[in-house]
Amino acid sequence: MFGLSLIHTGFLAAGLAVTIPIVIHLLFRQRSRTVPIGSIRFLQQVVKEHRRRRRVRQWLLLALRMLALALLALLFARPYWNDAAKKGLQQEIVLLIDRSASMEAKGGTGQIAFQQALARVNEELKRIDENAIVHITLFDSTAVEEIPLDRLAKATTSHGGTDYGLALGWAGDLLASSDRANRQIVLYTDLQRSGLPRGTPNPLPTGVELLIKDVGDQLLRNQTVETAEAVRTELRPDGKVLVRAVVRNHSPVALSKLKVSCELSGPQGKLTSTETIDIPAQGRGVVELPFAITEDGVYGGSVSVEDDDALPLDNRRFIAFEARHPDRVLLVDGQEGRSVFANETYFLDTALRLTTEETEGRLRSFEPDRLVWEAGEGFPRLDGYRVVVLANVRRLSETDGERLRQYVTEGGKLLIFVGDQTTRETLAPLAKQGLLPGVVAESTRDGLYRVDAWNSDHPALACFRDPQQGDLRRLTVDRLLPLEELAEGVKPLLSTKGTVLAAERSIGSGVCVYFGSTADRDWTDLPRTRLYVPLIRQMVAYLTEQLGDRGLVVPRQIAKPTDRAGLEQSGGKWIVTNLDPRESALDRLDEEQLRRTFGVEDQVTEDREVEAQWAKILPANRQRPEEIWTMLVWLLFAILAAELLLAARVHA
Repeated sequence: MFGLSLIHTGFLAAGLAVTIPIVIHLLFRQRSRTVPIGSIRFLQQVVKEHRRRRRVRQWLLLALRMLALALLALLFARPYWNDAAKKGLQQEIVLLIDRSASMEAKGGTGQIAFQQALARVNEELKRIDENAIVHITLFDSTAVEEIPLDRLAKATTSHGGTDYGLALGWAGDLLASSDRANRQIVLYTDLQRSGLPRGTPNPLPTGVELLIKDVGDQLLRNQTVETAEAVRTELRPDGKVLVRAVVRNHSPVALSKLKVSCELSGPQGKLTSTETIDIPAQGRGVVELPFAITEDGVYGGSVSVEDDDALPLDNRRFIAFEARHPDRVLLVDGQEGRSVFANETYFLDTALRLTTEETEGRLRSFEPDRLVWEAGEGFPRLDGYRVVVLANVRRLSETDGERLRQYVTEGGKLLIFVGDQTTRETLAPLAKQGLLPGVVAESTRDGLYRVDAWNSDHPALACFRDPQQGDLRRLTVDRLLPLEELAEGVKPLLSTKGTVLAAERSIGSGVCVYFGSTADRDWTDLPRTRLYVPLIRQMVAYLTEQLGDRGLVVPRQIAKPTDRAGLEQSGGKWIVTNLDPRESALDRLDEEQLRRTFGVEDQVTEDREVEAQWAKILPANRQRPEEIWTMLVWLLFAILAAELLLAARVHA
């Protein structure tokens, strides 16, 4: 009431001592005696007046003594002027609670940092006046969410990262529009260093105070599976599927014989592979986990380390991949040479058998089969091949054309290279079936032809936009058999001097690509250049659908607070979600560094300066600057002095 509050309300019970003067007054009050005297006419008048004055003084003395005892009890209760209500009307506070994955780390007490933060927030809410505007917010790298008070007890951590820039930027914008004088941000966090913004953030608005409540612990022991990926997914008789994992030791102590396991589920059921690894302090270790997989399909699971550390959440990393046999490519060699190096398909076969990571970082593999056309009597079964390559084929029958038409229509891919044995008449069975992208010229053209235009939007040629990947303008041919009239819907791929050198045509579910030169060195110097391997592999990878994502495994970043790390299947796809590896680094920063980052190192309010001065003089919780005990002491001295003077008059 009236803004007056007490620190030790129990001492008010001592106010019962005010009954002591009443008891003394009743016990020791004067009693009248009957004294026989002669004449009392004038004495009665004097006694009445004296008794009346004496009674007033006695009651006043009693009141002073009772007031003195009451003030003494109040003095021990330590009263102070509570202007919280007044301050509350001028106060707006944002309570920022870090709910990132690192807040799951257990401290020395066995309690996770997020639980400590919630406990301290509840304590802070008890101290804040009801007239203040309070915003209770949870934040991570995905969002800042303001929640009502009744949802605070049910709040949980997310699997997102830490982002101080997002949280403090949101709080600063909110308080910048406030018309209240006292604006404050209270940040509850584990002070994870990885939460600092990479760039220079905007400073907090002038007049906004930042208070940091540290709920983390130093020197936490933590190991994490930093990355996990399938580095070998092709199924070959002479090899195994290989999963490679990078394990990070964030602890200051080296790890010995750390057990790393990978569990997968797929068409072959459940598979497990386990290895041990030694990791130095603050270092990394790489472990490879082999699997004997023989069946095509998608395999999903996780790589985990078996260790009891501060943050068990990051001890597992999820993984999914498609294991499949290499794409089979049928190379139809139309002219067998006297040696293997003189074969029409020698350079094609060599380029496709290479196992290398391409420009986009994907591992592409092919399994070419060579068929010498002149030695055979026709095509074998084509349904097992993803691509059929015709290289300088001299003769094709009507039956061959019909079989190739059926193959392409049902989703097969056809790649045609010409040569000295190829003419318009040779390709007539293909033209009759509508497989060629256009009308082939009647005769070959000799001369120096350099590619001067190409379809840079085509998936197979898009990588050559960057000259560092190869400049297609260096591709030259000495002789070519071009396309003269293109069919409707045909995509030109390579052109030289206005003549189409290569083009693509879609037929049903398949594709036919025509290249108006040879696959070997007869008509072009391409096999001698560094362009040959990437160009051929890019084209065949495009035809086998290895350039793009097959769509069976979809990696997903944590984009919402409700997202969780794990594996899930949706619409025939495997969705893989993992924690940000930076959340596993529990390295901490100090409060001053965080303040300097957001330009609030010198922002301290006047009230906090006063509290700091009092803290130097007296221990914590011993003195409040707004206490009024000095006023009460002086008032008590005045009452005692008045009581002393009045007592002398009463008893005189």
